[in-house]
Amino acid sequence: LSRDDYIAMSGGKTRRADGGRIYVVRANGSVAVNGGNRWYHSGSVKIKPGDTIVVPVDAEHLPPLPLWQAVTQIIYNVAIAAAAVHSF
Repeated sequence: LSRDDYIAMSGGKTRRADGGRIYVVRANGSVAVNGGNRWYHSGSVKIKPGDTIVVPVDAEHLPPLPLWQAVTQIIYNVAIAAAAVHSF
């Protein structure tokens, strides 16, 4: 089975998963990571007995509510600054 087959059998990736940074911890302690090239696509890395597939959480993911709160605060501050400049 491929790496993606094992991930699918375990329930799949969540919305917060960072699918681009999946890595495999070998039973001997070594780590197989994606070095930025195409060698690590599903099926190309042989999963051996004892290996652990790690799908990290996307730490850069920003939930929608805090994102829109930040955007509206910026727009509000720009509008206040424009009103202040226009009043002079």
